[in-house]
Amino acid sequence: MRSARKFKIKAINLNKKRKIAVFFTVLIMIFAFFIFYIKFLVTPLMVDTSTYQIKLYATKSMNYAVTETMNQNISYDDLINIITDSSGKIGMIQANTVKINNVSMMIERITLTHLLEISRNPIKIPLGAFTGISIFSGMGPPVLIDIYPYGDVTCKFLSQFISAGINQTQHKIYVSIDAKVNVVLPFKTISVEMSNDVLVCESVIIGEIPETYLKSNTLTEMLNLVP
Repeated sequence: MRSARKFKIKAINLNKKRKIAVFFTVLIMIFAFFIFYIKFLVTPLMVDTSTYQIKLYATKSMNYAVTETMNQNISYDDLINIITDSSGKIGMIQANTVKINNVSMMIERITLTHLLEISRNPIKIPLGAFTGISIFSGMGPPVLIDIYPYGDVTCKFLSQFISAGINQTQHKIYVSIDAKVNVVLPFKTISVEMSNDVLVCESVIIGEIPETYLKSNTLTEMLNLVP
């Protein structure tokens, strides 16, 4: 009787150990599946959506910053001085460095401020997108995911000369804005880089322009040129 009882107790204990082992095995499998699901489906989806959204935000912010800055009564003549000799021949095309630096700093500040402001809105991903099945990607209520961007914005001015006829040259001034935004997602931090060239002003110059100026690409280069 005692041996039978001991055998029965051992069987019960063994059964309990098996159940515990099965339980932890299932738990580990569920955890592994969850990690796999997050890493290979959820995270790439959030990265792609966030990258696309941030690029849209960055483009809007850059255009907004340029518009707001140029609305401060800034014109071509504020940025460029054309110096002629007594006969009216163009002797020098001079960039106003103080004004250009002020405009650059204003554009950078407004771009970053506006970008961070509009990025406070969470991105929306349809619930069906998390299934990984394309036909369900646009279905279901939106899942809101907060993003926390921070970054840096720099800009420089570009110069372009285009022939507009006999002794007429169209001079276009662009601002090239580069933004690098780091976005903190729930499971990953991504870096998004954007560049955008925006026309800020232009003018038609009457007279022959020295060849050296025609070869300059930026206003910074123009400062160091001697016709």
